[in-house]
Amino acid sequence: MGIHMIRKGDAIGELTIEPDLYDYIKKKQELDPKIQEWKSRVESGTVSRFSIHTNGSVRFDGRWCVLSDADLKRLNMTEAHCTPYSVHPGGDKLYKDLKKTFWWPNMKKDVAEFVAKYLTYQRVKGEERRPQGKIQSLEVPEWK
Repeated sequence: MGIHMIRKGDAIGELTIEPDLYDYIKKKQELDPKIQEWKSRVESGTVSRFSIHTNGSVRFDGRWCVLSDADLKRLNMTEAHCTPYSVHPGGDKLYKDLKKTFWWPNMKKDVAEFVAKYLTYQRVKGEERRPQGKIQSLEVPEWK
Protein backbone atom coordinates (compact mmCIF):
# COMPACT_ATOMS: atom_id res chain seq x y z
CA MET A 1 0.00 0.00 0.00
CA GLY A 2 2.97 2.31 0.33
CA ILE A 3 1.98 3.88 3.66
CA HIS A 4 4.67 5.90 5.40
CA MET A 5 4.55 7.83 8.65
CA ILE A 6 6.41 11.10 8.69
CA ARG A 7 7.30 12.55 12.05
CA LYS A 8 7.30 16.31 12.29
CA GLY A 9 8.48 17.55 15.63
CA ASP A 10 6.70 15.88 18.52
CA ALA A 11 3.43 15.25 16.69
CA ILE A 12 2.86 12.09 14.73
CA GLY A 13 0.48 12.28 11.79
CA GLU A 14 -2.82 10.48 12.12
CA LEU A 15 -3.67 7.84 9.58
CA THR A 16 -7.21 6.73 8.92
CA ILE A 17 -8.18 4.16 6.34
CA GLU A 18 -11.79 4.06 5.20
CA PRO A 19 -13.28 1.78 2.56
CA ASP A 20 -14.61 3.48 -0.54
CA LEU A 21 -17.38 0.88 -0.85
CA TYR A 22 -19.73 2.98 1.27
CA ASP A 23 -19.19 6.05 -0.92
CA TYR A 24 -19.94 3.87 -3.95
CA ILE A 25 -23.15 2.58 -2.34
CA LYS A 26 -24.22 6.11 -1.46
CA LYS A 27 -23.72 7.23 -5.10
CA LYS A 28 -25.74 4.24 -6.32
CA GLN A 29 -28.51 5.08 -3.83
CA GLU A 30 -28.80 8.55 -5.33
CA LEU A 31 -29.51 6.96 -8.73
CA ASP A 32 -31.99 4.34 -7.49
CA PRO A 33 -35.62 5.50 -7.88
CA LYS A 34 -36.97 3.05 -5.25
CA ILE A 35 -34.51 4.28 -2.62
CA GLN A 36 -35.32 7.88 -3.49
CA GLU A 37 -39.00 7.05 -3.01
CA TRP A 38 -38.27 5.57 0.43
CA LYS A 39 -36.12 8.59 1.28
CA SER A 40 -39.02 10.94 0.55
CA ARG A 41 -41.37 8.71 2.59
CA VAL A 42 -38.93 8.79 5.53
CA GLU A 43 -38.76 12.57 5.32
CA SER A 44 -42.56 12.75 5.36
CA GLY A 45 -42.71 10.29 8.30
CA THR A 46 -44.71 7.45 6.67
CA VAL A 47 -42.01 4.72 6.81
CA SER A 48 -40.76 3.47 10.17
CA ARG A 49 -37.98 0.93 9.51
CA PHE A 50 -36.08 3.08 7.03
CA SER A 51 -33.98 6.04 8.12
CA ILE A 52 -31.67 8.64 6.67
CA HIS A 53 -28.16 8.57 8.11
CA THR A 54 -26.20 11.74 8.88
CA ASN A 55 -24.18 11.27 5.68
CA GLY A 56 -27.40 11.22 3.61
CA SER A 57 -27.52 7.48 2.92
CA VAL A 58 -30.72 5.48 3.32
CA ARG A 59 -30.61 2.71 5.93
CA PHE A 60 -32.97 -0.14 6.79
CA ASP A 61 -32.80 -0.89 10.54
CA GLY A 62 -29.38 0.77 10.54
CA ARG A 63 -28.04 -1.30 7.63
CA TRP A 64 -27.03 0.01 4.20
CA CYS A 65 -29.73 -0.41 1.52
CA VAL A 66 -28.49 -2.03 -1.68
CA LEU A 67 -31.40 -2.55 -4.05
CA SER A 68 -31.47 -2.70 -7.81
CA ASP A 69 -27.77 -2.85 -8.69
CA ALA A 70 -26.80 -6.49 -9.25
CA ASP A 71 -23.12 -5.57 -9.68
CA LEU A 72 -23.08 -3.86 -6.30
CA LYS A 73 -24.67 -6.89 -4.64
CA ARG A 74 -22.12 -9.17 -6.31
CA LEU A 75 -19.31 -6.84 -5.20
CA ASN A 76 -20.51 -7.00 -1.59
CA MET A 77 -20.79 -10.78 -1.65
CA THR A 78 -17.41 -11.20 -3.36
CA GLU A 79 -15.76 -8.86 -0.87
CA ALA A 80 -17.20 -10.79 2.09
CA HIS A 81 -16.58 -14.23 0.57
CA CYS A 82 -13.19 -13.98 -1.14
CA THR A 83 -11.04 -11.89 1.21
CA PRO A 84 -8.10 -13.73 2.78
CA TYR A 85 -9.62 -13.21 6.24
CA SER A 86 -12.98 -14.84 5.48
CA VAL A 87 -11.78 -18.26 4.25
CA HIS A 88 -14.72 -18.74 1.84
CA PRO A 89 -17.63 -19.11 4.28
CA GLY A 90 -20.70 -21.11 3.34
CA GLY A 91 -24.07 -19.57 2.57
CA ASP A 92 -25.37 -19.27 6.13
CA LYS A 93 -22.19 -17.72 7.54
CA LEU A 94 -21.86 -15.32 4.60
CA TYR A 95 -25.49 -14.26 5.00
CA LYS A 96 -25.04 -13.64 8.73
CA ASP A 97 -21.90 -11.57 8.08
CA LEU A 98 -23.53 -9.48 5.34
CA LYS A 99 -26.76 -9.07 7.30
CA LYS A 100 -24.94 -7.08 9.97
CA THR A 101 -24.10 -4.29 7.52
CA PHE A 102 -26.24 -4.55 4.36
CA TRP A 103 -29.86 -5.14 3.39
CA TRP A 104 -31.70 -5.85 0.16
CA PRO A 105 -34.87 -7.82 -0.67
CA ASN A 106 -34.31 -11.59 -1.09
CA MET A 107 -30.80 -11.26 0.29
CA LYS A 108 -30.64 -14.80 1.67
CA LYS A 109 -31.62 -16.28 -1.70
CA ASP A 110 -29.03 -14.16 -3.54
CA VAL A 111 -26.29 -15.20 -1.12
CA ALA A 112 -27.21 -18.89 -1.43
CA GLU A 113 -27.12 -18.69 -5.24
CA PHE A 114 -23.77 -16.85 -5.16
CA VAL A 115 -22.16 -19.47 -2.91
CA ALA A 116 -23.65 -22.36 -4.92
CA LYS A 117 -22.11 -21.00 -8.13
CA TYR A 118 -18.70 -20.27 -6.61
CA LEU A 119 -16.13 -22.67 -8.09
CA THR A 120 -13.87 -23.03 -5.03
CA TYR A 121 -16.85 -23.93 -2.85
CA GLN A 122 -17.97 -26.55 -5.37
CA ARG A 123 -14.54 -28.18 -5.37
CA VAL A 124 -14.19 -28.31 -1.57
CA LYS A 125 -17.77 -29.23 -0.73
CA GLY A 126 -18.18 -32.83 0.41
CA GLU A 127 -20.50 -35.27 -1.29
CA GLU A 128 -23.89 -35.84 0.24
CA ARG A 129 -24.54 -39.51 -0.49
CA ARG A 130 -25.47 -42.51 1.58
CA PRO A 131 -22.58 -44.76 2.59
CA GLN A 132 -22.24 -47.81 0.37
CA GLY A 133 -23.07 -51.21 1.84
CA LYS A 134 -24.07 -52.29 5.32
CA ILE A 135 -22.05 -51.54 8.40
CA GLN A 136 -20.16 -54.63 9.55
CA SER A 137 -19.31 -55.00 13.20
CA LEU A 138 -15.86 -55.98 14.39
CA GLU A 139 -15.17 -59.37 15.94
CA VAL A 140 -15.30 -59.50 19.72
CA PRO A 141 -11.91 -60.61 21.11
CA GLU A 142 -11.84 -63.73 23.31
CA TRP A 143 -8.93 -62.63 25.50
CA LYS A 144 -8.01 -59.34 27.11
